[in-house]
Amino acid sequence: MECGMRNAEPVTMEDTRSTVLIPVRDEESCVAQVVHGVLSLDRELRVLVVDDGSRDGTAKAAAGAGAEVLSLPAPRGKGEAIRAGLDSACGEFVVTIDGDGQDDPRDIPALLDKACEGYDLVIGSRFLGELNPGAISRVNKLGTDMFTALINLMYGASITDSQAGLRVFRRTFLLGMKLGAREYEIETEMLVKSLRRGGRIVEVPVSRYPRGAGKSRFNRAKHGLFILGTVLLNRWP
Repeated sequence: MECGMRNAEPVTMEDTRSTVLIPVRDEESCVAQVVHGVLSLDRELRVLVVDDGSRDGTAKAAAGAGAEVLSLPAPRGKGEAIRAGLDSACGEFVVTIDGDGQDDPRDIPALLDKACEGYDLVIGSRFLGELNPGAISRVNKLGTDMFTALINLMYGASITDSQAGLRVFRRTFLLGMKLGAREYEIETEMLVKSLRRGGRIVEVPVSRYPRGAGKSRFNRAKHGLFILGTVLLNRWP
């Protein structure tokens, strides 16, 4: 699915070295697998793990797997971790992927190839692809569908997965985007501000797996309200 009308100049992957940004907190058991998965791809990719004040060996595991690690001194939230990573990103594109092992790094090349066609944002849609059993609860799926429908209605979009964490942005497109999200509303803020800017956006199908270890810090009531506020407050100047 595609929305947006602004044209961007196509590029070839041979001319780029993109940054893969992985925000994590207390994911010692999963992050190395994600880093290894990214580095095993036949691409020129810089892997930057932003450790959001972990209390376990996340930073050490990420570094041992071959990633650059940016360690925040105390937990600040996923949004602030991503924003900190964006300040250090380089290359034509910025890939975001969760560090809990639920996203498949092998889907990244398809997103990058699509971005090279001139898109500003490529979303890896879990709902167009393979959603494995246990990958998302019914309640969270319902909430995601509701937020996606609201965004489509208010912003004139045709997105299927507004909360997807696996995405590719054109870095120059991000540079002019003033982001303020601190927690899990970051994906929503980046999406709606891309829509407001007239970015060229497309979705590609990806796989999603159940979490192998650890637990999510997503609070349905608290973070759901943050996401709703982000959708509403960014609709108008």
